[in-house]
Amino acid sequence: MKTLIILAAIIAIATIIYMTTVKKKVINKINDLNTSPATAESYSRTAPLLTTDDWKVKFQDAGLEQHWQKFESLLRSEIAIQPEDAADTEIKVGQSKIGGQPDLPKNQTWFKENNGKSLGFLAQFNLSETRQFDKSNQLPSSGLLYFFYSAEQEAWGFDPKDKDKFKVFYFNGDITDLERTDFPSDLPEHSKYKTCKLSFANSVSAPNWESDIVNGLLTSEEQDAYIELTVDGEITKLLGHSDNIQGTMEEECQLVTNGLYCGDPSGYNDPRAEGLKKDANQWILLFQIDSIDKAGMMWGDVGRVYFWIKKDDLEKKSFDKSWFVLQCS
Repeated sequence: MKTLIILAAIIAIATIIYMTTVKKKVINKINDLNTSPATAESYSRTAPLLTTDDWKVKFQDAGLEQHWQKFESLLRSEIAIQPEDAADTEIKVGQSKIGGQPDLPKNQTWFKENNGKSLGFLAQFNLSETRQFDKSNQLPSSGLLYFFYSAEQEAWGFDPKDKDKFKVFYFNGDITDLERTDFPSDLPEHSKYKTCKLSFANSVSAPNWESDIVNGLLTSEEQDAYIELTVDGEITKLLGHSDNIQGTMEEECQLVTNGLYCGDPSGYNDPRAEGLKKDANQWILLFQIDSIDKAGMMWGDVGRVYFWIKKDDLEKKSFDKSWFVLQCS
């Protein structure tokens, strides 16, 4: 018994030393990346900006260089977003922002749920501002893209009935037709998010460590090394690979938007599911918004809200066919 106790103590101490070493390695990598000439020096966020060359170095350092060629083709360009405190008066009508009051077309009423409740306004993007950072040329080059979500966070995206709990709206008219729109009287104070002005930068992301692609290419030991490559933080962005909190979402989007409830195993076990899953890879991340303290945004327990869209629908600018998912720890 005494031997077992000593052995358990040795294992516990070794675990603490290992985790401390891993944490130091991650911090050192963040510092290295943030001072790399390949990153945007004037841009800062808690997660580093990365280039393809940065990822190649990361794979070499992790002993995964034999997989680099396969993963290089899986990298995705993204538009990193940095929010900063601001007043609505500092931001011109039609300019990109998170929170505050939206600049809606003059004939457009505030978006509501089917029960009449007003949705909370998350963000608007003037796509002429993001265009130079969209290296994959996936977004329209002009117009404004708006995102709204349930003011009471009453939906998580696993129920087909959640369709009215969010709104992605695209406007490609004259900017002079926009006006700053007052908050509706029924919108709770906690859902009147604080205004943030935005700066943008280009970055490159790799598949999340939980994705089927990663699991299919790497052994369990290699997956452990791959996890160390992924650095978390406050990450708000357009496009790229999603930074998952509770697992992959593409299959969920595909099933839910085809009428299957995914709040329990029933949707995944439905006879129709197998035929639908083959097209799950058509879903790509459109917008990911983190819990942003300066905007007064908290999604569940320090979670994120994700907006997804099919590749074909994005090309057709059919943003009304988007779907959303809320994940938190």
